[in-house]
Formats: sequence, C-alpha cells, structure tokens
Amino acid sequence: MPRVDSAPFDAELMDPSIHLLIFVHQVEDLTPGLYFFLRNEKDAIPIRDITRSGFLWQPIEESFPLFLLGKGNFRQQATRVSCQQDIAGSGIFSLGMIAAFSDVLADKPYGYRQLFWESGMIGQVLYLAAEACGLRGTGIGCFFDDAVHEILGLEDNRYQSLYHFTIGRPVEDPRLTTYPAYNHLKNR
Repeated sequence: MPRVDSAPFDAELMDPSIHLLIFVHQVEDLTPGLYFFLRNEKDAIPIRDITRSGFLWQPIEESFPLFLLGKGNFRQQATRVSCQQDIAGSGIFSLGMIAAFSDVLADKPYGYRQLFWESGMIGQVLYLAAEACGLRGTGIGCFFDDAVHEILGLEDNRYQSLYHFTIGRPVEDPRLTTYPAYNHLKNR
C-alpha cells in the first residue's frame, strides 16, 4: 500500500495508479480464486463500472482494499495470460499490475515512464517480501494484455496490464550454476 514515510512508496512520483489483479492458488487462509487489490480508492467506482458485472467484489477484510472477484481454480488462466509460463499457475499466487492508463497519459504523457517506475517499486517490494517469507518471487515480462482484458471484461485502455509477477516456493534449476560473488577474481 502506498503510505507516507514508508519506502519506496514515499517517493511521491504521482498518485498511485497501479492496482493488482491476483490469481490466488495456495495462500493460507484465503480461498483460491481471482482477487483485486485496489491501491487507490479514487479508482474503485471506475474499475467496478468497466469490469465484468458478475464479479463479486467481496471485501476480504474491513478497511483493507482486497476484494474477491470470483472463487475457483484460476491456475490455467494465470498460466495463459503469462505467455503459457507454468510458473504463473504453479506458484502460491501470481498477479498482473493493472494501471490507470489512458486518462493518466492524456494529460501527462511522461506518466508512462512513471507507471513503470511504480510497477517496478511494487515488484521490488514483492521480491523482498517473498524472500522474508522463505519464498521466491519473479517478474514475468511476457504476458498477454488482451487476455487480461478479457478476464476483467475491459473493452478499452482506460486501465492497462503493465507487468506481471509470481511468488512461490523455490525450485533450483540444476541446469544453472551459481558461483559466489567475485568468484572470477580468485583465478587472477
């Protein structure tokens, strides 16, 4: 959540414009399903008005802007929107960062860069939070924004999918070799 005196969100780039569409697979005490984390209250009505009418918009906790849109197994959809990458459907959860887009950029074209700065800050916080919990996170640079729009029922670009991310338990890839930092200097 953006808040004063809390890095990195106190950088005051612009009003928070990034919200999270979350595909919950295995989060303790949370029903598997599709969720929406609203990071700026001013977008609540516009987002609800242009997304699918069948969404529940059920608050998960009072005074916390996380809403259940639909219960169920969304692993296949998470994988599909992330360029068929299994990591998005096999983790604990994955998400798409949904930005207030065309209205923000109409008045301030430079806001495009700031939207990616904001999504990058969210990604960094997710990386750190995952590590703190003994998990791993990774950004997913390849995703199908039209498929995300289809899931949400968006018909224009007032809101746009900008970046995706997933968190799960680490699986070491035996094809990769990891060396300690500055290992190459030992040979000199």
